[in-house]
This record gives sequence, C-alpha cells and structure tokens, in this order.
Amino acid sequence: MRRQFNLPILLFVLSCLHYSAISKADVLSDIQQLSTAQMQGRKTGSVGAELARQFIAARFAQLQLAGFDYDTRNIYQQEFTYSRWPEKTGINVLGWRRGCTYPAQYIVITAHYDHLGKQGRTIFHGADDNASGVAAMLELAAGLNVACPAYSYIFLATDAEEDGLHGSKAFIAAPPVPLESIVLNLNLDMISRADRRGRLYLTGARRYPALIAKLEANFSKLQFLHHRGPGRMARNNPRYEWPNASDHGPFYRAGIPYLFFGGQEHPHYHTPDDTWQRIEPQFLAMAMQAIRQTLQWLEQQPPQNLQPVKP
Repeated sequence: MRRQFNLPILLFVLSCLHYSAISKADVLSDIQQLSTAQMQGRKTGSVGAELARQFIAARFAQLQLAGFDYDTRNIYQQEFTYSRWPEKTGINVLGWRRGCTYPAQYIVITAHYDHLGKQGRTIFHGADDNASGVAAMLELAAGLNVACPAYSYIFLATDAEEDGLHGSKAFIAAPPVPLESIVLNLNLDMISRADRRGRLYLTGARRYPALIAKLEANFSKLQFLHHRGPGRMARNNPRYEWPNASDHGPFYRAGIPYLFFGGQEHPHYHTPDDTWQRIEPQFLAMAMQAIRQTLQWLEQQPPQNLQPVKP
C-alpha cells in the first residue's frame, strides 16, 4: 500500500527543523533579556513584571497571535486577584493560534514569567527560573507560526506562580475556552540548567509509552518521573509533589493531562546567582530538542490518544 503523506504534519516537522538551527541563540537571547537587571526580578506587581509583560506581548503581536476578550485595551492580558489580606493582583499574558486538523481542541503551553524580585539592591534574576521556560514557549510559538498546526494552541505566560500557582489557577477558574476542549497542558519551568545529576526531567509522560520510547532513544540525560516525583524524595517535601511544583498542577486537578519539562533545584535556585551567564547552552539546546520532538509527537496524535487512561 502506498504511503500517504500528511501535508500539515510534514510542514510542521520541516518548520521545527528550520527553527532548531537558530533556536539556541534566540532562546538564550530571550533568557538574557527577561533576566536583565532592568526586569528587577519580575516580582508580581512590580515595574519589572510590567516590563516582562510588555516584552512577551510584543512578541505575541509580532507572531500575530490572536488575543482573548479579557481586556479590550490589552488583548493578551488576563488580570486576576488572589490573597484575602492584603488583596494582590496578578496579570497573565496569553495568546493563541488556531489549528487546522483539530481547531476546536487546544494544547495549552505554560511558563511562568514571575520571579522573586529584589531585596534591597540585590536582584533575584530568575534566568533559569523561569525566563528559560518563557523563552522556550516563545520559540515554540514562532515554530508553530510557520505552518498551520494540527491543534489550536494557547500560549500562557503565568504570573504569581511563585506565590502559589495563582496564574494557572486563575486561568482554570476563568478559561477562555471550555475546559473540556483542552486536551493537554505542556508546562515549561527551569529547562536551561542541569541539576546535580546532570538531568532534565519530564513528568506526566508515563501514560504515553510511545513518546517515552521516542525520547529515550535520543536523550540520555532526560529522566521520566511519575507525577508524585522520585521515590526517594521526602514525602513531606511539597517541592517534589510535582502537581504542586509548577503551573501544571491546576490543570492536573481539573482532569487535564499534562507534560512537565523542568529541572530540579540546582545550587543557584532562588538565589541572586541564577543569571543568564550561568545558563548551560548545550543543556539548553538538548532541552529544546526534546521539547520540540515532544511537540512533533503530540501533533501526530488524535485527541483521544492524549486523554488519561480510564481505570
């Protein structure tokens, strides 16, 4: 039987190959800009956070992503409040790209842009945590802009993750599309630095053996984790209860499957020394290749293949 080529998927794969040649420099440049001293550590509610939002929104506009109707003056912004006393305000930045094969089915790519801000004159730059994830999300948005993808994609840069995942909670509480139309969350958080074991981690892939087989063949430094984290981690350590560790958590609790690319804590985690100069370019390139290959695999799956396995 003669093989039939799926033209949208073929164009998508070719676009990924094109972007893989330039992405390392582009992603590293974006990490540098998002973690510069001018951004002041991007703490929720700060001038630096506003500068980061302007940077992300400008890129969304350049890529001609559509906005939602949260705020007609700022089409890419979703404002939300959290914390009873004092009440705090956060602002997500999100845009979307319509797919061609499954336009009513959405994959949400998340990365939090907030960080710890300043203490006196000391800036917590947050290059790996999480300028790296935001830069990777922007690179994926650029790649998906070359050819029409199978799924529709929402690119969600969340605020107030460091305060308790409040940006992703706000998105789930007031989604711009029906929650049942979201087939998967791809979350990116701390992808540019290896941990002490030299690893990058992918959590949530255990339900997709074919994806694991594909990635295992190409990435020896990628380790796959159950959503409750490594077995030898202290059970009472909330950082390693993976649904509580980053923005995929609210999606998971809403019954939406997730894939979480992220590193564990390294020596400069949540310190002023998490700067772009300490980014490991080869590790970052490896992470981006693994994330792109994952996206290629997702694009080839029908929606029913991405749903959780029923007990």
